[in-house]
Amino acid sequence: MTSKKKQYLAVALLVGFLGTSVHGAYQYGDTGNEILGIQKKLIAAGYKARETSEYDANTKWAVRLFQKDNGLTVDGILGAVTYKKLMGKPLPSTTNTVSKKKEISEKDAKLLAHIDPNRESTAITSTLKHKKDKSSAPQGLTFKKKGKTYKGLEIGHQPISGNVKEILTYANTFTGVPYKFGGTTPAGFDCSGYIRYVFQKIGFDMPRQADEQYTVGKKVEKSNLQPGDLVFFETYEPGISHSGIYIGDGQFISATSSSGVAVADIDDSYWGPRYVGAKRVL
Repeated sequence: MTSKKKQYLAVALLVGFLGTSVHGAYQYGDTGNEILGIQKKLIAAGYKARETSEYDANTKWAVRLFQKDNGLTVDGILGAVTYKKLMGKPLPSTTNTVSKKKEISEKDAKLLAHIDPNRESTAITSTLKHKKDKSSAPQGLTFKKKGKTYKGLEIGHQPISGNVKEILTYANTFTGVPYKFGGTTPAGFDCSGYIRYVFQKIGFDMPRQADEQYTVGKKVEKSNLQPGDLVFFETYEPGISHSGIYIGDGQFISATSSSGVAVADIDDSYWGPRYVGAKRVL
């Protein structure tokens, strides 16, 4: 569920650094004047992008549609071929003015520090710091998914912190709760309402909408997902429109319109192509 341009009250703390765009291409997460120029071209060509100077989910979606309409490889990345087709000129040999952005809600950074004093500056330190927590995985915690059970150490095969353990345990208690558009209680959840309700268990006040939730925390690569990370998808409309909680072993739990609160494979035929990214807030 998206905010439809609702304004999130927390001020985002942006920590950026300049770097060359990977493999000489513009892609998701890049920011800068070049991205603004690309967005203007997409809009002029009739595609639904926004002039934000950030290669966001809407820009990625617009690029994918442009690629499809022009018989190009559809990957949402503005490489040499797509760039020339759209911009009418060769892709610059370097893109040094493109910024890679990391973002964290200032409010939630303070909350994280309060939750665990040993993790001050958790949101903007390296992933390695998160791996130093040696507490055990949730013993006896069982997630069920279409006849398959994920229990105890099987969830993620890695240490899980106390806060994550509490979140996963609590999230699991709502398995089977029906989906309700706009729902924010155990009587019925939508995806973002479920996330918000679960995280309130540890005093973490998440934004209400899925796209707003994506502004919180530290971006993590799919290959480095850990239990408790939030995962985001494009579903019924361009941009972030679904959120869930990663539980490990390639599985996540979320409130879905088809199955209510349920576990799904992050790489299955439906969710795999719709995956956008993940954020670590714990």
